[in-house]
Amino acid sequence: MKEEHIIKQLSTLKSIQPDADFARSARTTILYGSEPMPVRFFGLTQSLSTTLSIGLVVMFFVFIALGGVATMFRTPLSPTFQGVNEESLASEAGSINQTIDAHLNEVAYLSGDQGGGLVTTANSDEEIDLLLTQAKSY
Repeated sequence: MKEEHIIKQLSTLKSIQPDADFARSARTTILYGSEPMPVRFFGLTQSLSTTLSIGLVVMFFVFIALGGVATMFRTPLSPTFQGVNEESLASEAGSINQTIDAHLNEVAYLSGDQGGGLVTTANSDEEIDLLLTQAKSY
């Protein structure tokens, strides 16, 4: 009996209709009513990644404006050493070259080479010329 009673109540509820004024106001509210968009600050309406991207771009341009990039690119390309003198560098390179020649002559003497040394300017120039002429003949 309970099932028959429930079915009877459902059929009576099926026939319930809203009041005409309520139906009209509900339809108007649904069709034409919209909530106003709240006015927000630009940073709050954007996502976090977009805000961070804009911030990084601004920082990059500030860095460029302050001249950091110009100094950063100039230093590796043309380093400037304040305490280095060209003459002292040339004399140091010459002394290193003389030391190397002395060691090479010592090695040549100890190895039994009686030609006067491994590296001599006249012999090496002649050898280079000979090798160049041989290479050109191929």
